[in-house]
Amino acid sequence: MKGDLGLLRERNFLLFFIARTSSLTGNVIAPLGLAFAVLAMPDGSPSQLGLLLGTRTVAQLGLILLGGVLADRFARKRLIIVGETTAGCSQALTAALFLHGSVSMSFLVVLAAVNGASSAVSQPAATALVPQLVDAERIQPANALLRLAANVSRIGGVFVDGVLVAVVAPGWALAADAATYFLSAVLLMLARPRATSRAVAATEAPTGLLTELRGGWKEFSSLRWMWPVVGQFAVVNACFGGAIMVLGPAVTEHELGGAVAWSFVLAAHSAGFVLGSLIAIRIRPRHPLRTGVLVTFGFFPPYLLLAAGAPTWLIAVGMLTAGVCIDVFEVLWRTTVHTHVPEHSMSRVSSYDSLASFICTPLGLAVAGPVAAHIGVAETLVLSGVLVTVTSTIPLFFRAVRDLPSRVPGLDHVSA
Repeated sequence: MKGDLGLLRERNFLLFFIARTSSLTGNVIAPLGLAFAVLAMPDGSPSQLGLLLGTRTVAQLGLILLGGVLADRFARKRLIIVGETTAGCSQALTAALFLHGSVSMSFLVVLAAVNGASSAVSQPAATALVPQLVDAERIQPANALLRLAANVSRIGGVFVDGVLVAVVAPGWALAADAATYFLSAVLLMLARPRATSRAVAATEAPTGLLTELRGGWKEFSSLRWMWPVVGQFAVVNACFGGAIMVLGPAVTEHELGGAVAWSFVLAAHSAGFVLGSLIAIRIRPRHPLRTGVLVTFGFFPPYLLLAAGAPTWLIAVGMLTAGVCIDVFEVLWRTTVHTHVPEHSMSRVSSYDSLASFICTPLGLAVAGPVAAHIGVAETLVLSGVLVTVTSTIPLFFRAVRDLPSRVPGLDHVSA
């Protein structure tokens, strides 16, 4: 592990690592600070909060394919800087509105859309920039360290936001969020990723937006190992968002003691993320995608445990296990994308990956409550868990998924 942590001594990766940690901390602070800021308004309501969060999500998903096209045509570092700076400005204006006390919901909706659009621009570029910062044999530990940073940011961001909201005001939490974006942009200005031939090729043979999108789709759909797993996670993410995150609090509220119990469960889930990142730094499977899909069977226990009304500590263990499995999968998946997707189309393919993986999540959030009201909460949880397990089995029927070899150098001694 000491050798893998040596990546943090490499200037370019360290700058990117700190920049992403800063930005991701802001991503955690933002929705929490916004929630308390909106609800503190004289006429604030959950519906208004839902409108703002929904607007941001729609803008992000609606423009992420465009972000992929831009990141495959222009310098990725510059696009991330533009995205981070724009996000910082939108959050700074939002914070100023709440701190000044004159809040216009229509203006807040516009700012939420701008923030979502900025994420759509920067996310595909950030995903594809990693291979320009580290050597091929260090891509997996680099992804694991970035995931570790994201998980620590998730925990630290909640703490920072809680302190700011309690001690000062929600508006200052949003101001802190803006500062994290600006810090990220400044650090990225100092980074020097390796140049590629991608931008030169795009300049010599410019094509239209639709042509670029079709090219990205052709590349995405031609990767027989990719779309079965992406289809799997369209269902997995929808079930987790709906069954676990919507129905989980209801189960703990009625059977296990309420918010304290659910907070303990979520803390265990976050701890699992951190542990999964540490595990993923070390493992080097010969067939990483096969290993990643097999790990996803660890997602099932929380559904069954919540449905059975198990003790809080046992549900927490199930969520910790699921968190470990999620992070191990994520690192192996990102490493597979970085080593098997052509560099010139990596951002577009990643944008299709993100869009398809999360496109069903709003549906899962919307239908979980009505389905539970119709057939029962426990039944909905079990049904969701079975659906996740069955869906996780399907990719293993594809030889392209099972037999995809690792392209990380130096794995001749590693077992399958």
